Amino acid sequence: MGFDATTTLIAGTVELKQVLGSGGFGKVYLGYDRKRKINVAVKVLQKEKIEAFDIKSYVDREIEVMRKIRHPHIVKLLDAFESSSSYNLVMELAPNGELFDKIVNSQRFDEQTARLYFQQLMSAVHYCHGLHIVHRDIKAENLLLGEQNELKLCDWGLSRYTKEGCFTDDHKVLFHSLAGSIDYQAPEVLSGRGYEGSACDMWSCGAILFFMLCGYLPFTDRTDAETKRRILTCQYNRRNRYLSPNAADLIGRLLELDPKTRYTSEDVINHPWFQVDLDMSLFPSMQLESSSSALTTPKSGDFMQRVLSPTLGSEEKGSASFEQLNEIGRAFDACNVDGNGFLNHEEVRDALIKLKNNEPVSEEEVKSFMSNFAQDKDGCISKEAFIIGWTQNQNVGKKYNITSMANLFNYDLEKEYLREIRHAFDSIDVDHTGLITEEDLNRLHLGISKEEIRDFFHTIDPQRHGGGRMSFEEFVNMCTRYDAFKDHPIVRRLRSIKDIFNVTEIGAVNSCVGTGFTVAGTRENISMRIHSAEKALSTQFEDSVTGTLYGTYMESNKKVIEVGIRLLPCMSKYTRVIPYRIAGKTTVFHQWFLNLRKVLREEILRYEEDTMVKGPPELV
Repeated sequence: MGFDATTTLIAGTVELKQVLGSGGFGKVYLGYDRKRKINVAVKVLQKEKIEAFDIKSYVDREIEVMRKIRHPHIVKLLDAFESSSSYNLVMELAPNGELFDKIVNSQRFDEQTARLYFQQLMSAVHYCHGLHIVHRDIKAENLLLGEQNELKLCDWGLSRYTKEGCFTDDHKVLFHSLAGSIDYQAPEVLSGRGYEGSACDMWSCGAILFFMLCGYLPFTDRTDAETKRRILTCQYNRRNRYLSPNAADLIGRLLELDPKTRYTSEDVINHPWFQVDLDMSLFPSMQLESSSSALTTPKSGDFMQRVLSPTLGSEEKGSASFEQLNEIGRAFDACNVDGNGFLNHEEVRDALIKLKNNEPVSEEEVKSFMSNFAQDKDGCISKEAFIIGWTQNQNVGKKYNITSMANLFNYDLEKEYLREIRHAFDSIDVDHTGLITEEDLNRLHLGISKEEIRDFFHTIDPQRHGGGRMSFEEFVNMCTRYDAFKDHPIVRRLRSIKDIFNVTEIGAVNSCVGTGFTVAGTRENISMRIHSAEKALSTQFEDSVTGTLYGTYMESNKKVIEVGIRLLPCMSKYTRVIPYRIAGKTTVFHQWFLNLRKVLREEILRYEEDTMVKGPPELV
């Protein structure tokens, strides 16, 4: 794949310039984002190679993880676009190269420099591990340097979640793939017996710390086989003359053969060598965790001094103050719908709208509220900054009820699904007011009348008789309870928009698993349509008797589930589609079922349009 740097645009907004780097599946370009008016880095991955090696899931996961994380020492994903020939990741630019080159050019770092970079690295690692995410390819080549030479962790293609489902301790995941680069690989990764990812990240961090202080990697030898042998026996120079006793001790605890006794990120943070000149703002979550014991723990005193004054008197620094802190923390969690630990402009706006009973909120009021709290360079508020700001600004507490804020939202939904709903909401709320209005609906050109719009708002919120607007919370309710609203003509027409169709599908799927669904088209045409979508469904279908299809769903060339699809004639020119699971996990089948409905989207919508209820709509 080649790009002409003078003409190539990604999604019409990002110009591609010179190549910054290349790999087996694509290249990284210097780019210019016309929308944001900034230079960016653009990773362009060739679809042909991605599909040939069957690693599309790695690309999807990299995008998913990068959207979830927000941290000053992690490269930020700005946009992700798919074209006919490539997957394109637009990221913030780290213009000062790799840490690897800086170490090599310096021969080695003094302790002060090494400690500074290692503290920044551990800040990023501690944050990710707290979200149950492991990187699995931490190396000096994946540590970039930003505009101020600050460290930025990049390349999340091998990242994984360390716990399944609800993320309880009973569902830890063991990995078996040989991830990472051998010079940084932990012994349990090489052993092939399965490993828990966070410990292997810590081993890699130990190798990097040794590299920074000594100027060479601890286990690298003439061949990979020799390097592997040295890793498995933990043979490295513990007495290097550039290692102080405390530095050598920390490295030894990171390069520990037994992953169960190897240092965690929290252990590292409390190590004497690491504590020197440590800026605890790198670890806001640890400050919050320690606040409850701050009165007896000197290390936490600074944080508590900030949050307990001036609004809380010194004579009342007891349980009441901690109760208030807990309530402020719960208010932050309730408003932080995205769950990434940072309140953004949209989340603040939605909270203020809910507090005002879905009345419009001006941009000035949102900015005024946010001005009470310290913000990062992206204009977002961390949990620590929220607690400190609330306790130190009496006016915000007088104007807004913290108890009400602590009970605003309780979305029991996957965060990625909520992001999809937010994206769909914003596609209608193009002015980003936080409310969908009659004007927004008219702008969609769906052929709907004023009477239908008034009735739609009343159906969505009968208690307020509509109010002529729809909040994000009400939009979430509509999407997740699609069955309750599906007979309204506007809801059906909204589903003609791809983003709206996708986010309402989960509710629709729940009602038709087991019973099937009806689509427009003859049985023969629907059979051909499904066969033509084998690649999109990652499913190979067999030729079978008329009316039934049998398929095998594959992931990474491995059979995951077996499915059947019965196709039954249903009225004239309609077909009843009844998928069923033959073998494999039910949860995987439900996701496959959802993808099948997305493939048949046009046929589903045609049937819904043909059978739309006429006359006054009612809430079911």
